Amino acid sequence: MRKNHLIISIIALLLCSSLFFAGCSKSDSVGREEQKAKEIVVAIYRDGAIDKLDAASYDGPHFLYKMIYEGLVEDGGEGKILPQLATSWEISPDGKTYTFKLRQGVKFSDGTDFNANAVIFNLKRWVNNDRHAILTSVNVESMEAVDDYTVKIVFKNGAYPILTELTYPRPVRFLSPASITNSAGKDGEKFTKPVGTGPWMVESYTKEHEFTLVPNPYYWGEKPKVNKITFKVIPDAQARALALQSGEIDILGGDLIGKIPMENLLELKKSGKFGIYTKRTMCSYFIAFNQNVDAFKDKNVRQAMNYAINKTSIATNLFDNIGAGANGLYQSGVPYTTAENNFGFANDKEKAKQLLEAAGYRDTDGDGIREKGGKKLEFNFVLSTGEFPEWKQMAEFIQSEFSAVGIKVNLNVLDKNGYEDATMNTKAFDIALMRTSSDSWVPHGSLLELFSILVTSKAAKAWYDKELYSNIITTLNTLNEKERQENYDKVFKFISEEALTIPIYYPITSFAVNTNKIQGFEIGVNSYAPIEWQKINVK
Repeated sequence: MRKNHLIISIIALLLCSSLFFAGCSKSDSVGREEQKAKEIVVAIYRDGAIDKLDAASYDGPHFLYKMIYEGLVEDGGEGKILPQLATSWEISPDGKTYTFKLRQGVKFSDGTDFNANAVIFNLKRWVNNDRHAILTSVNVESMEAVDDYTVKIVFKNGAYPILTELTYPRPVRFLSPASITNSAGKDGEKFTKPVGTGPWMVESYTKEHEFTLVPNPYYWGEKPKVNKITFKVIPDAQARALALQSGEIDILGGDLIGKIPMENLLELKKSGKFGIYTKRTMCSYFIAFNQNVDAFKDKNVRQAMNYAINKTSIATNLFDNIGAGANGLYQSGVPYTTAENNFGFANDKEKAKQLLEAAGYRDTDGDGIREKGGKKLEFNFVLSTGEFPEWKQMAEFIQSEFSAVGIKVNLNVLDKNGYEDATMNTKAFDIALMRTSSDSWVPHGSLLELFSILVTSKAAKAWYDKELYSNIITTLNTLNEKERQENYDKVFKFISEEALTIPIYYPITSFAVNTNKIQGFEIGVNSYAPIEWQKINVK
């Protein structure tokens, strides 16, 4: 009898155990499903270059630096500078000495501490380096960790943009010193992996295919609401749009993530199936001249090419009134620009022809192309469509406009690497479609980027003029606001009057979102922080 009771007890225990583990299995399954439901998928036009995402470098997408790394201060939009890893700061009257009080209790995503020593370690990796010469903040006299949470930096010049530059996505961000190892290489160090104090950290990376970010468990600020963001690499713009329509991705768009072609944006908007979000930017599209080309040394030719293009028609006829035709190189609203100092040339093809005639260019053989001294006005027009798919359509329109006044341009569409090499290193173009920097980079950072000699090419990206460059530097080191405006007037007027570029178009940024799944979507404060990632949630 006692034996029967024992058998019954064992059976009862086994039944309870099976029910318990079944409950656990069901609970685990529900947990996994909930975690998967909290994942979002974003299309990106290029590889994330996670293995090269060193905070002190320029490799990989800008916006990833903002997600993984943080700086001392952050761009709050509309000229506001917000505290980030620094809670407060003091600036000396001469604008040279900055003393930062650091946020305490912050850890990198590897669990190591963020402190003054980590700041100094990172600063030493990029200050006084010619590679970063377009930054006024690169010129440092001295720096020291006053105590564990105080850093003092003495800059060589009291340049007014220093604090703004410290908000940039790169190279003024901080990575864990533990992610740099000693190496026998050129700089005696080797980057191993991206480890920052930001809200996100890398979970996985498959080169040229996809990469995933997950919340940093040590993050000190607002925690992300989703468990994972997967970025799928889809280089073709049309394929990205199809991926959204098929449900393969949840978010499409963003200037530095994967732009939506104009025709697809209109189609997605018309369908009514997706949330469409747009926002004005501070970016401009323009044509840069290679100033080594003889024809462009004549101001008449540069002005003629400005007059030849109907910029208004690009916005109204090509892009269904999305964005606007450009006037000056910079958009109105960019600090220190005015209608008097920042202007362009209205479409006037007859005026363009007259200027070309005055420069000695005539069509003597009736082939529709002007020439002078046996050399035709025929140019290699370089562009890339991976990052900006609308550039192809725009370039074809520009090609037609130039043809109407006797100038032939041959379109040369390059991939991103080829385009960057041609425009930044080899100068292998006659004219090139480019964009200005945006947001907190304009105008000071953009002016240095376009009109100063770059280390990579030993030439300016857009145009170099000794007096112009000198005026830019003087302006950046002017602390008096009234004098600074006067100096900027000289700079902008020179660029406009001399037709050093051809302003083309003022774009917008746009996103299409699967709002059946995604909630809380907001466009970010700038193109380098394109989305308010922490606010996104899944319904």
